[in-house]
Amino acid sequence: MKKYVAFILTLFLALPAIGQFRDNFNVSLFSGAYIAQQNAYNRGGWYGVYAEYMPIKTYNGFNFGFCGVFSQTGFKSNDSISTYRGSSTDFGGGLAAGKYVEFLSATHSAYFGSNLMIKSSQDRGTGLSVQENGGLGEYTMKQKDLLLAGEININLLKTFGFRENLFPRTQLRLSFQTPLKSQKNSFWNDSPIKESQLWNKSAYGVEFKQSIVQFGTFTLLEPKLYTGYYHYRGDGSNWFAIGPELALKKRGWDDFLSFYFLVKKQIGDYEPNLNSTQFVFGVNIMPFNFKKY
Repeated sequence: MKKYVAFILTLFLALPAIGQFRDNFNVSLFSGAYIAQQNAYNRGGWYGVYAEYMPIKTYNGFNFGFCGVFSQTGFKSNDSISTYRGSSTDFGGGLAAGKYVEFLSATHSAYFGSNLMIKSSQDRGTGLSVQENGGLGEYTMKQKDLLLAGEININLLKTFGFRENLFPRTQLRLSFQTPLKSQKNSFWNDSPIKESQLWNKSAYGVEFKQSIVQFGTFTLLEPKLYTGYYHYRGDGSNWFAIGPELALKKRGWDDFLSFYFLVKKQIGDYEPNLNSTQFVFGVNIMPFNFKKY
């Protein structure tokens, strides 16, 4: 089960944060990868697409609509006596909402966004282990989950005041997912395992990004400091991530391109393992924001 957690670590990084200013319809393309520090064969990656359509606008400025996501993740892991390969296909849809507040304070405006989705997730995994008698054993598993997932995204935007290009944006993202229904089948050397323990895919995350400065006139470059905390119920693990992000945006609109690099470290009480420190790379592309000026 220790190897399986590396596969679950991609869950929140595989979803983009809701943006700042957007059209009624928006699309986000995302991809990324990680490599464990102690062993280059412990690695994984993900890619996918997120879309939202919010055609309903109320008299007090709230936007409401729908959202959907598709993602594909996978990883490979090994140690001196075993190897494991896993993959997951997720898709789902739900409701999205957002509101822009132009004068939150004398110096800042804000965008508040949220979504709530039902997701279908299907995991597959295959592991090979050397036994005490020198033979090779094979473990295979399939797990299907129906998940409830959601997030809240808060953006504080510096629009007036002294040195408005310094610390121009602060982002806070709260996210969660919890299983509503799960089913698992697993086999050892093609023989069913009668008491196959489900992997609990509940997870929670808090991400904080601070834009340091913005360069440019109409197209802006924003370096950011990215920090995050993640908890995974499957093995009770806790993780902290930190690193830089570089984003490009049109003035007054959300990022249309961003790259990030994180060092992700398992924290708290845990048994030493090859995945406890990871290097994470990712990219997000929001093409509908590129045309804005």
